[in-house]
Amino acid sequence: MILEVVIDKSRIRQSFSRQASVYDENALLQKEVAERLISLIPLSHIPDMTVLDIGIGTGFATKEFLSKFPKTSAFGCDIAWGMLKEADKTCAILTEADAEHLSFKSNTFDLAFSSLALQWTNLHNSVNESFRILKSDGMVYFSTFGEKTLIELADSYSSAWHSMGIEGMPKTMKFESSEKVKTLMEAAGFKDVMVKSDLIKSRYQSPEALLRSLKAIGAGNPSREFHPSRTLLNNTFSVYKDRYKDKDGITATFEVVYASGVKK
Repeated sequence: MILEVVIDKSRIRQSFSRQASVYDENALLQKEVAERLISLIPLSHIPDMTVLDIGIGTGFATKEFLSKFPKTSAFGCDIAWGMLKEADKTCAILTEADAEHLSFKSNTFDLAFSSLALQWTNLHNSVNESFRILKSDGMVYFSTFGEKTLIELADSYSSAWHSMGIEGMPKTMKFESSEKVKTLMEAAGFKDVMVKSDLIKSRYQSPEALLRSLKAIGAGNPSREFHPSRTLLNNTFSVYKDRYKDKDGITATFEVVYASGVKK
């Protein structure tokens, strides 16, 4: 993630921990992406390996992985203790850790994967940490949100901000482009880097319903400086409806970037 302000890790930790018990029932997009990510990993020729799920969440990506590769040794880490409590239902060995500061020795894992977690981190740091903890010829596969994610919401918020004459620039989330993801991976040392993206258009009854769905899984702006007033939010909703609503509700775009690379 690109943030114009410092990411508040305590805010992320508390938000996801708070929603952990109801995360699975609300995270339909996240499950779809996790299944797609795991389907991209061609490891059937490796009988046993040591694997790390970075940002394991409730563990459904690990469960999907182990259903395909049951002989692997699975580890998982997450910044949110509430998520780890839910992930304890998997057979993975769990550790509380930040993706930017993994608590594992270098050259430990044959594979690292992460599904829709690294967008809440400084991606440069997280990609470098993934490289560090992999063995030679180890592979990384991850999905993250791309720069077109929630463009309608960002556009509406920015318009409302400026129309109210608020000083400064809006403290909005800006996700990395596919091109930047590839550049970061190659700079970290990964070879055979592959990056592709999918655009998913989701429908919601209203902008308010969109925000409720994000809040239900703990997702939100992780900046400690993000405290929009009720007036600003109401104006944002109004602009959103004017620009992006039709008889079926509103559209919200999610760009999912899938990336992989090998440590050689």
